[in-house]
Amino acid sequence: MRLTTRFLMACAAIGAATGILLLPANFAAAAISAALPMVYAAMVGLWLVGPVVALAVLRRPGAGVLTMLIAGIINIPTPAGPTAIVTNLMVGVALELGFLVTLYRIWRPWLFYVTALAFETWYAISAYAFFDIDDMAVPVQAVFFALMAASAVVFTWLGLVVARRLAATGVARGIAVAGR
Repeated sequence: MRLTTRFLMACAAIGAATGILLLPANFAAAAISAALPMVYAAMVGLWLVGPVVALAVLRRPGAGVLTMLIAGIINIPTPAGPTAIVTNLMVGVALELGFLVTLYRIWRPWLFYVTALAFETWYAISAYAFFDIDDMAVPVQAVFFALMAASAVVFTWLGLVVARRLAATGVARGIAVAGR
């Protein structure tokens, strides 16, 4: 795979837009995550928009990771600090994994949703202790997981809508690899 200037610039542009989108989200997440985990669960899918757009528009390996690296760098001034880079890279890598499994040959919307839901499920389980979910009633625990799943679906859908509109403008012409 060649990393052309056009590909790198497209990733940088999508990453910059994602970074700007995530600036207020990181401030909000820092303020509410511990006190209002249900609200946080509903908004956590926002971090998926950038890599979904990058992968759907560019259809190339590394697009999600590079996009989220740029977004993470832009988010260093937030309360997350330099860990924003790690968090964003984690999301980018997680979204790339679904496409890596298919050797980047399948680009259908269902794969975006499956990958996003798999990641959000893993994230919800890993965040379980941080949010003291086990101290909550079972129905509340179910709501937490349902909100994370719904958030993943809604923001993946939004990312795919943005990607379709970007692709319709022709911005990825000559960059994106044709795929299924």
